[in-house]
Amino acid sequence: MDPFAEEWELLALFEAEPTISDRDVPWFYNQLTFETTRGDDHIRCEIEPAYEIIRLVWRRDRHEALSLNLHWVSGMRVVADNGRDYFIASFRDQNLLDLEVHLKPRICIRWGTNAECP
Repeated sequence: MDPFAEEWELLALFEAEPTISDRDVPWFYNQLTFETTRGDDHIRCEIEPAYEIIRLVWRRDRHEALSLNLHWVSGMRVVADNGRDYFIASFRDQNLLDLEVHLKPRICIRWGTNAECP
């Protein structure tokens, strides 16, 4: 993934340390698992930057609301703006719009396809 969010940005966004598959390997080449809870909503986000993979599960009241297994994620950046904190994932496929995963002030996910998609 290029760009890939800075470590401090991810820590601030998820307000938690990730579970890391190998502590001796830099984050970019690792599997990072972040978990965060907002009220009845729980997000689990697994990121493998070097392999361009994001796995996202959103649970509401312990029931799965959304599960995404995303490949060819070409970039990930964090946005913190006026109390709204979220990440944006971009994709190699130009027919896929950027994925927005908002964590503050509440969980909200936005995604779509290009209107010109065949």
